[in-house]
Amino acid sequence: MKPLMETARFHDMLCGGKFSRRQAHKVMASFGIGTITVHTMSKGAQAQDADEDHPVFFTWGGYDEPEFMVHYTEKYGREPNYNFFADEDEAFSKMRAGYEPHVTFPCGPSLKRWYDAGLLAPIQTDELSNWPDVMQVFKDVPNSVVDGNRVYVPEDWGQTSMAIRTDLAPEYADPANQTWEALWNEKYSGRLSMSNVSYEAFAIAALILGIDPWHMDEAERIQCEDLLRKQIPLNRTLGASFTERVQAMASGELIIAASDNGLVAELAAHAEGTDFEFTWTTPKEGAITWHCGLSIHPAAIEDGFYEQCHEIINSFISPEAGAYEIANWYYGHSNVKSYEGFTEEFLLSIGQTKNVEAFLATAQFQQTMNEPEVLALRWEELKAGF
Repeated sequence: MKPLMETARFHDMLCGGKFSRRQAHKVMASFGIGTITVHTMSKGAQAQDADEDHPVFFTWGGYDEPEFMVHYTEKYGREPNYNFFADEDEAFSKMRAGYEPHVTFPCGPSLKRWYDAGLLAPIQTDELSNWPDVMQVFKDVPNSVVDGNRVYVPEDWGQTSMAIRTDLAPEYADPANQTWEALWNEKYSGRLSMSNVSYEAFAIAALILGIDPWHMDEAERIQCEDLLRKQIPLNRTLGASFTERVQAMASGELIIAASDNGLVAELAAHAEGTDFEFTWTTPKEGAITWHCGLSIHPAAIEDGFYEQCHEIINSFISPEAGAYEIANWYYGHSNVKSYEGFTEEFLLSIGQTKNVEAFLATAQFQQTMNEPEVLALRWEELKAGF
């Protein structure tokens, strides 16, 4: 999960053109700013008028960039209509209230809830020319096939893992020694940084204990609480901004930090021309991996847009769309051919690799956790000393 950032950094990155609109929407949502609804606007172009002959794509901000929709526009002469949401809870609430788009963009933890609410229609993968190049590890993510029907096509992904200053903690340079237990290493007390996201903290503890993070019962949650209670005092700080964590890692004040892979590119920039070394780890228990992708709403069938919706999906899982997203957003992509134009050196610098399937062999794909509200409450209480 991408960390929230302080207002100044958000302003600087937004004005400097370093944010996709999706990223901007996610951060604005954290400040209480909700859905922004606009028609398509390609770079340097006027807004595209809505057209009733084209489906509505209900998605995160940023995915109206024309590089994602090349196949669709080549076939139908223009892009589809767009509407944006700031987060999946908002999208779910709006659709449950009666809003009927035609294509949506859920992420892993939402799939079961959206399917149970009747919001996902079957997808015909034989209509997707790029489907054979989607890696098997993504085809098999939980809840993407329900009752024999595929209802979700994964498109992009990223990870929460640990960045470690291996010049200061050399025992973790060897991948065989990389473990989430590093965040409990008292040798580095005061120089550690646990994720401050409740479900990630609980998932990390669960993985160490050999518990399935996504299906914990109350007794297992209490075991995780006991383990987290031991870890919290070891942190240099909890809730530090992204910029503060980057600077602390670069200075050596922090040695081990849980983060999303956006931290890697920032640290690489700081490390250039210096003698400090760090690694982006693959914990033996599994990194926490998020993924998002496309689904078709049942209204697409009723409104006669089923075929066009498949072309939207096909556009997004194309190698061209994937290469654009890797190069510009530093996200991973589900199409193996998306990586062909990149060097391994560049991919490693952004927390990616050409050998994605091997890299994700031990990944823990995020799913909806039991009683997330309870986890959030208990995390705050644990930090307060209870």
